[in-house]
Amino acid sequence: MNAGYLRAPWGLLHYRTAGTAKAADRPLLVMMHQSPLSSRRYREALHLLAGFCTPVAVDTPGYGQSEAGAGEWTVDRYAGVAWFVADAFGAERPWLFGRATGAVFAVHAAAQRPGQAAGVVLHGVPVYTEEEKASRLAEFAPPYDLANSGSHLDRIWRRVTDEYPWAGPALVTDLVLDYLHAGPDFASSYRAIWRHDLHASVRAAGPVDLLLAGDADRIGYMHERAVGGIEHRAAVVLPDATDFVAEQDPAAFCRALAGVIQDKGTGNQRC
Repeated sequence: MNAGYLRAPWGLLHYRTAGTAKAADRPLLVMMHQSPLSSRRYREALHLLAGFCTPVAVDTPGYGQSEAGAGEWTVDRYAGVAWFVADAFGAERPWLFGRATGAVFAVHAAAQRPGQAAGVVLHGVPVYTEEEKASRLAEFAPPYDLANSGSHLDRIWRRVTDEYPWAGPALVTDLVLDYLHAGPDFASSYRAIWRHDLHASVRAAGPVDLLLAGDADRIGYMHERAVGGIEHRAAVVLPDATDFVAEQDPAAFCRALAGVIQDKGTGNQRC
């Protein structure tokens, strides 16, 4: 695995990648993570993905090691990051991948330049009702205050263990690190998707290639909403897969992506 930074108009953009192939030799796969996490979640999968594409997992601005700069980050602005990365790597027709909040950014990126993406894969699409969005905007995850006692660290730890009671201390510690990198207002990107019209993006983007889900995913219950509301070519539910299948079972994750990317004629290698 390799890592680096791109100098963007708003600041430094951090990414992780693997393999030595250039985008011209095989398809570029721009990967956008769920909030408030980072590209760390794809460390285990990158070397397998590099068998059939050039994966570039980015830390979306304000998360991981990427800078946010000034100004509000909307879905439209987050989505533009995918094209900034594609342009930086010389890929005219990248594949777009997104998980959870990243899925909203990825499908909107496809809508920004209709027909230009080689394909789109969405993993766990957060399809909220208007009532759910309004409720979450009103009360979900307000910024926390830094405390001399360190009580804010316990608050983050408890938040992660409440969401993932099955997670062991090593994974929880890793997730807490992502929360800390995001800062006290770690929910800013959530607010962006709750203010956004996902359905308008879906209509403009056209059919996506794969809707991916796991039957142990925390937002797996939304998969039926996504299947019913997003035009797609394939939908796959991975057995026993959690939110973090890319790191817990990278081979299964890789096979799911290889199936759709290689079916479009990009090669014959498999994970």
